[in-house]
Amino acid sequence: MSDRSYRFFLGLCILISLFLRLDYAIYIIIGMMLIESVTNYRIPILINQFNSHTHTSNKQSSNFSSFFGIEAERVFRFIVVVFIALGTIAYPDSLWFFPWFVGLNLVLAGITGICPLVILLQKLGFK
Repeated sequence: MSDRSYRFFLGLCILISLFLRLDYAIYIIIGMMLIESVTNYRIPILINQFNSHTHTSNKQSSNFSSFFGIEAERVFRFIVVVFIALGTIAYPDSLWFFPWFVGLNLVLAGITGICPLVILLQKLGFK
């Protein structure tokens, strides 16, 4: 499983959960992504290791110089958690569009393979 297909699947799950008003599914997604961002055990990497039965490194090469020691993918997942939590838990009446925006952008990033937030984070100095 690639990060591209994972973003598409995750965005689709977020949009379906929001449309059907499955609050517990949103809480599970928030918890799962929070664990991924803290531990850096990402589901696509774990699935690839399970399928290939080899232990590969989590390091991904990038063309950008890194100023911070944190991967852009980890910060990306944390930002997604914050925006979804703000729109569903903290301020659901006024920021209801945040989770919809995040879900739609994840689907589009999965389709196109281009995630503007990850590119921006890499240009800001994350790995």
